[in-house]
Amino acid sequence: MASGIEVYGTDWCGLTFGVREYLTSSRLPYDYHNIEQDPRADEFVLAMNDGRRRFPMVVVEHRIVTNPTRAELQQLLDDHRLSHVRSRPPSIKAAKL
Repeated sequence: MASGIEVYGTDWCGLTFGVREYLTSSRLPYDYHNIEQDPRADEFVLAMNDGRRRFPMVVVEHRIVTNPTRAELQQLLDDHRLSHVRSRPPSIKAAKL
């Protein structure tokens, strides 16, 4: 886990896409694990959800949330002091003399 945030899901899942889009637009790096292409990721999701495939599943440090709302996802990020990367303020152009 290089980024500190892991997302488990599938490419066809709209909810997984929404979580990934939120993290990307927030400029937060994350590792994505497609459970249909990665057997170890699939096994991990099953193990963490009592044998059920529930996704998207987001892991930050040792905390796991499944199918989080935007507010739940942001609370998880806030709890671990992961926040949006704010863009740099617009530059002020030098005044012409």
